[in-house]
Amino acid sequence: MEKTPGQSSGAFVQGASLSPGDKLVTWLEAQKVGGEAKLLRVPVVLAKGQVGWALQGAKLGTGGDAVTVKLDDTALGIGLGQKARKCKDAPCAFLVEGYWRGKQDGTYVFAVVKAGEPLAAAELAKLAHAEVEGESGN
Repeated sequence: MEKTPGQSSGAFVQGASLSPGDKLVTWLEAQKVGGEAKLLRVPVVLAKGQVGWALQGAKLGTGGDAVTVKLDDTALGIGLGQKARKCKDAPCAFLVEGYWRGKQDGTYVFAVVKAGEPLAAAELAKLAHAEVEGESGN
């Protein structure tokens, strides 16, 4: 059975560490099959905007050298900005599934296709690796 874009099999395997950022970017760039991006799961931390939370300037993880990205959430029914209204304090973080789009107009882009509820700081602290959709063996 073929998957539609954004449909997760639920079988993710551990990938690269979120730090150092340069090694994470190298790993993200390599996550392709037949020229198509693989589905990834990563923790993202939204940037504090002038009003609310911003998708531009978000970070993959929390380290000092975290990769800065622009999140494209156009595939979501309810955007991350709206979901982030539940965040009262920093960090405002989510575990998201999506696709690495590389650098566009000088900024790294991550296209989000699935996002849950905001993560508590303790949950975020436990997330140290990106994940890639893998074969379940079934």
